[in-house]
Amino acid sequence: MRSFYENHIYGKWREGENVSFKHVPKKGKLPEPPKNGFFFPTDFEDADKIKISVSTENGRRGDFDVNFFIPEKKNGKCPVIICMHPIFGKEYALEKGYALVFLNATQIASDDMAHNGAFYKLYPYEEQQTGVLMAWAWGASKVLDALEAGLADEYNIDTNSAILTGVSRYGKATAVGAAFEKRFRMFAPACSGAGGLALYSVVSEGKTYDLTGVGGPANYTYSKNEPLSCLQSETERGWFVDKFLDYKSPEEIPYDQDNLVTMAMSEERYYFLIAACMNEDWVNAPAMWECYKRALKTYESAGLRDHLVCHFHKEGHAVLEEDLKLMISYFNKMHYGLDEQVDFDALHTSVFE
Repeated sequence: MRSFYENHIYGKWREGENVSFKHVPKKGKLPEPPKNGFFFPTDFEDADKIKISVSTENGRRGDFDVNFFIPEKKNGKCPVIICMHPIFGKEYALEKGYALVFLNATQIASDDMAHNGAFYKLYPYEEQQTGVLMAWAWGASKVLDALEAGLADEYNIDTNSAILTGVSRYGKATAVGAAFEKRFRMFAPACSGAGGLALYSVVSEGKTYDLTGVGGPANYTYSKNEPLSCLQSETERGWFVDKFLDYKSPEEIPYDQDNLVTMAMSEERYYFLIAACMNEDWVNAPAMWECYKRALKTYESAGLRDHLVCHFHKEGHAVLEEDLKLMISYFNKMHYGLDEQVDFDALHTSVFE
C-alpha cells in the first residue's frame, strides 16, 4: 500500500535529514499563510517566530518559517498541535495547555506545478517525483525534528503528544502525513475531499439527505462533487505525481482512500476525521463518512474502535472551535487517561448514516 501511494499518487516520503532551528526577531514579522477565502486568519503578531533549516548530506538546504504559541500556565510538558494554516479556537487551545505551531506551508512547497520551496530545494521534482501534498506533510514532520533537536526543551513541549491538523488541501496533506509519519499521536484532517478522505467510489451529487440532526434542512440535495478531472487539472495536478494522470476514471484507481486511514492505525495513535454536512457539496462529505465507516471495520477488527472517530459539524470549511473542543477532550481521555466527558457514540455517527 505504501508503495502504491508513493509511486502512483503522492510521491516519495523523505526523512533522516539534518534539522536545526533559530529564533527570528519579532520585529521581522513573518508572512502569514495565504488568505484564500476559506481559512480564517490567526493573528501571528505575538507569536514566537522560528526558522527551521533542513539539510542533506549532499549539501542541499531548505528553510521555512513557523509561528509558535505557548500556553502561559503549564503543568508539566504540554502537548502541541501542528496546524498547516490558521484555525478557530487558538485561545481555547492555549487555555487548555496546548501549544500551537502554525506552518507557512507555501514556503515548504509552492501550491502549484512549479515545485518550488524548501522541500524541492532538497529533493528536486525531476530527480524523483514527490507531489505538494506529500511535501507539506514532510514539512510538518520537520517541525517534530526541530522539537526533538532542542526546541521542545526550550518550550517544555512533549514531543510524544503531537497532533497534526489541516483543512481542505491541507486536510489532504494531513491524511497523507497520518499514513507516513508515525511520530504524531493524533491526526485531524478536516474537509479533505477528493484526493483526501472522500472515497472515489462514492458520489453524492444529486442525492438528498436529512440534515436536521445538525440543525440543517430536512431535504438537502448535494450539487456537484469534485471530479477526478479537477485533481488532474493544471490547478491541482501539482499535488500529485505524474503517474496519477494515467487514471482516466475513478474505477481505474485500484485502492480507495480508506487505506490512508488504515495505514495510520496503531494502539498508540488516534484519528479524528472532521467534515461539514452542508455547503460542502464539492468536498463530498458523504464520501468521507463512507471512508470512515469502511476504515472503522479494520480498526474494530484490531480492537481499536475508539482510536478512529469523526465529527461532522453543520457547516464551515474549517476546523471550528466546536471541533477543537471535541478533539482536545478526546485526546485528553485517550492519550492521557483523563476523566473527560466524551460521548463516543456521537463520535461514531453522522447524519449520513
